[in-house]
Amino acid sequence: RDRNVEGGWLRAGGRLYLKGLGMHSAARLSYALDGAARRFEAEAAIDDSTDGRGSARFRVFVDGREVAAREVVRGGDRPAAIAVPLEGAKRLDLVVDFAERADQLDRADWLDARVIR
Repeated sequence: RDRNVEGGWLRAGGRLYLKGLGMHSAARLSYALDGAARRFEAEAAIDDSTDGRGSARFRVFVDGREVAAREVVRGGDRPAAIAVPLEGAKRLDLVVDFAERADQLDRADWLDARVIR
């Protein structure tokens, strides 16, 4: 939490982010929700620590159903916004999958990740 997978600061697009989640592909984070949340929002990026390398797929599941995806996010790409509704949801899953070259430098960041009530 609030660090990339190497333990460093979250950086993407040349910008420092103080909040977010660092993951490596392939990985899944699951959160139990109480049905009171309204939205999940984040920006998906490959951490700048890769020097423009690495690639991953970002997917969001709500109650087991895929509701958002960024098919291939590459190192050096600008962070891509993700926003999904959560009304009545009981579970949120954040998934990072391999893209190109398997898991090579797939330092995936969910920047400014937040559940909004």
